[in-house]
Amino acid sequence: MITFLKTHNLINIRKKIVLLYLLNVSDLIFTLALLETGFFKEMNIFMVNAVEYPFISIILKVIFPAGLLYYLYKRICLSDVSQLKAMNIGLLFSLILYSLVNITHLVWVALLLFFYNIG
Repeated sequence: MITFLKTHNLINIRKKIVLLYLLNVSDLIFTLALLETGFFKEMNIFMVNAVEYPFISIILKVIFPAGLLYYLYKRICLSDVSQLKAMNIGLLFSLILYSLVNITHLVWVALLLFFYNIG
């Protein structure tokens, strides 16, 4: 695991980009599902209005990031070692943030299931 985190070759960068994308999509799925419960509120100021319209949310959180990450990956393919190292650091930071967001969503799901079973 530590090797995966530290390594900044193109193969590992690609895996981290895919993981980042999957965390982004799961964030949207959790958010839309939790909003349906009425006990959850969108905290992202950029998405607060967009989540009212699931189609717009899909464009902003699924389609647009896929294109952006694909473009970024193509640019990374032309990068030197120092740029790959910097990209790895940025990806790790993003992965940590999105992991925390998804963990928060999982806690919300667990709490809702727990209180639903009690009530």
